[in-house]
This record gives sequence, structure tokens and C-alpha cells, in this order.
Amino acid sequence: MKIKYQIFLCSLLCVFCLLGCGVPTISVSGKITFEDGTPLTSGEVVFALDGSEEYFAKGKIGSDGTYTLAEQVIGKQSGKSGCKKGDFKVFIAATSKYDITKNKTEVTHIIDQDYANKEKTPLKTKVPAGVYDFKIPPYKEKTIKK
Repeated sequence: MKIKYQIFLCSLLCVFCLLGCGVPTISVSGKITFEDGTPLTSGEVVFALDGSEEYFAKGKIGSDGTYTLAEQVIGKQSGKSGCKKGDFKVFIAATSKYDITKNKTEVTHIIDQDYANKEKTPLKTKVPAGVYDFKIPPYKEKTIKK
């Protein structure tokens, strides 16, 4: 009886250790700039894990273009600093401040919208690889032919 109790306690301790530890994260930070070196001064950068619809890491872009990531897991507690290892698509959500005139809100895009789309973004990285800086082309408004 005593051995069964000890095995049960050891098993329970192992389960708590596994649940508490989780997957280790790596500190990820970097800088978003335009090709001419000018920093992107607002927005959010998102690292979406290839093959996962639940896991991503995101960070707010500061006025100097720098960011630091924190984990986000859909349906679970989020906000843990860093990012887990893996291959990631990187996309950026950035618009200028809203212009509210005549009861109409207007949003002005400041980057090419392909960079804001998880499926179209050309930006990719592997964590851990080292430097997580990205250069994006200047925004050129696209005209849509009707």
C-alpha cells in the first residue's frame, strides 16, 4: 500500500511539473524600417507559426521602429514574454491615425497591404536565428482598375 501511494505522489508531481513548465520561449525583439532606413513608427508586428492556427507572438512597434514579442495562444492565457522556436510568417499591421471628419472615419495605409496579410506577406523568419530586423519597401498606393 505504501509503494502505491508513493508511485501515485510521484506521478502527480510529474504531471504538475509538465503542466507548469510548458514550451520554453526565446526573447525576440527587432526593428522594422523602410528600405531607406527610416523606422516604421507605429503598428504591430505578428509572428504566425507555420502550420498552427492557434499560436502566434506579437509586439507593438515603438516610435523608433523597435518591438519585443509576447506569446499569444488562441483560447489560452497569453502574454508570456518571448516566442517559441519554429518557422514563422511575419506580418505587420500599420495604419496612420484615424482621420475623423464629417462623421466619417478614414484609415490611411502606410505600408503595402501584402505585408499586413498572413497569406501574402513575403516576410519569413526562423526562431532562433539571430537578428529579427525587417526592411519593407516604401508604400506606393495601388490603383484599382474598374
